Amino acid sequence: MVKFAAAGYVCIDYYPDLDGRYYVTGNGVDVLFNLLDMRDDVQSSIISAVSDDVYGKDSVKAFEERKIDCSHLDIIPGGETPSVPLHLIQNDRVHGDPVRGIMADYEFSDEAIDFICTHDMMHTDFTGKLIKRLPEIRKRGVKVFFDLSNRRDHPDLEFVLSNIDCGLVSFDGDMEEGKKFLCHAHELGAKLMIATFGEKGSLAYDGENFYKGEIVPVEQVVNTVGAGDSYFAGFISGLIDGKPIPECMKEGARRSAQVISGFDPYFVTER
Repeated sequence: MVKFAAAGYVCIDYYPDLDGRYYVTGNGVDVLFNLLDMRDDVQSSIISAVSDDVYGKDSVKAFEERKIDCSHLDIIPGGETPSVPLHLIQNDRVHGDPVRGIMADYEFSDEAIDFICTHDMMHTDFTGKLIKRLPEIRKRGVKVFFDLSNRRDHPDLEFVLSNIDCGLVSFDGDMEEGKKFLCHAHELGAKLMIATFGEKGSLAYDGENFYKGEIVPVEQVVNTVGAGDSYFAGFISGLIDGKPIPECMKEGARRSAQVISGFDPYFVTER
């Protein structure tokens, strides 16, 4: 059994152009939901905060349905659960202005950090507000997976890269630029780095070799939301099984192909 923690940001993505359709999300949430759908040997926890509004209650319900440990999900009364409006432009997502809500001033307690450190693996990202605690978490034996998105100009970038085990970063298409970035990240301390390039596939770098991954073609792209998170979930699933990096990349590509063929950022298999 692998203990996996999604620590950071829970939010709601909603579509004002589609009668307000919405779902529970956040980078770590999407990774965790996909990972749980793929595997029966993951014991999971969510470490974050929501409010007691409708969005917050729906979030808790979604976690409990998947038997995720919510003991360290703070419920902050009288506020707003974070949300982001999304618009679909030719099946691609366009983000509106986010509402940070109760997470704007939220800080993780020492007790929450202690709980995170009882896990084997943790996923977080720049919105998760755990950056300053990464050295401690990693030192205490937790493998840190970090989603950099496309934020290569983030002021904390080099600190993050110095304190993670595996990072995922998104590029528009320049693979040579991607290779340079992956090398730089490894020099700073990241053990394993992955870059995704949309239709051009992905690259991984472990400090010795580059590995090229291809996409899995789909008949129709419905929504690109969740493509990176589902790829990361598939990749992590491969690592849990001890598969070589190229096989992990294939797992990621397969999972991502499933997700972009549907509307939601995670795919639920009927069992």
